[in-house]
Amino acid sequence: MAKIRIKNLGKIVSWLMRGIGATLRFEVEDRTGAFDTQRPGWIWAFWHNRMFVIPYVHEQWFAHIPGAILSSPSGDGQIIADACAQFGFEAARGSSSKPQKGLSALIMLSEKVKEGRDVGITPDGPRGPLYQIQPGIIKLAQLTGGTIVPVRVLYSRALRFKTWDQFMLPLPFSTVKVIFEPVMTVPRRMTEEEFEGYRASLEQTLVKEA
Repeated sequence: MAKIRIKNLGKIVSWLMRGIGATLRFEVEDRTGAFDTQRPGWIWAFWHNRMFVIPYVHEQWFAHIPGAILSSPSGDGQIIADACAQFGFEAARGSSSKPQKGLSALIMLSEKVKEGRDVGITPDGPRGPLYQIQPGIIKLAQLTGGTIVPVRVLYSRALRFKTWDQFMLPLPFSTVKVIFEPVMTVPRRMTEEEFEGYRASLEQTLVKEA
C-alpha cells in the first residue's frame, strides 16, 4: 500500500508542477546554444532546491530530446522519480552515501548520456551540503565524454522551506529566470588537481546569485 500512495503522490506533484508552471512568466537566457536543434543530449546541472521547474521547462522547450534524472533511493527520491516520469524522464536511483547504489546509478546514467538523452543531476543532493558540488557529476562527464550545462534558476518570488536544501517553491504568477550557462566539457584523463578544478569551476558558476 505504501508504494501505491507514493506513486499517487508523485502524480499529484506533477499536476502541481504543471499547474503552477502554467502561471509563471519565464525569462530564458541561452548563453550556450541550448536551443540548437542539432545538439546532442547534455548533462544538466542545477541546485537541488531549484528542481521544481526543471521538468516543466524541459517539456516546454526540449520535449524532442528524451530525458533522464538521478534520484535517491529514498521515499522522497521515489516521489521525485514518479513526478518526473509524468514529464517523460527515466530515473536512475542512487545515493552518494551508499557507494554500491551510487555506482549502479552512475553506470545507468552513463548509458542514458550515450543514448543522447538530457540527463538532470542536482550535484549538491540528495543530502547536501547545500550549494556544494559532489564529485559524481564530474565523474559522469569524465566517463562518458558528455557535456555539462550549468542551469541557473532564479525566482522573483518563492516560498523557502526549512529543509536541508532550503527548497524553493515559486509562487503562482511570479517570474522565473532560467539561464543556460556556457557548457563544460571534461577530459577523460585528469589529475586530482584538474578534477578538483572542474568541480570548483562548476560550483562557482552555479552559486552565482544562489
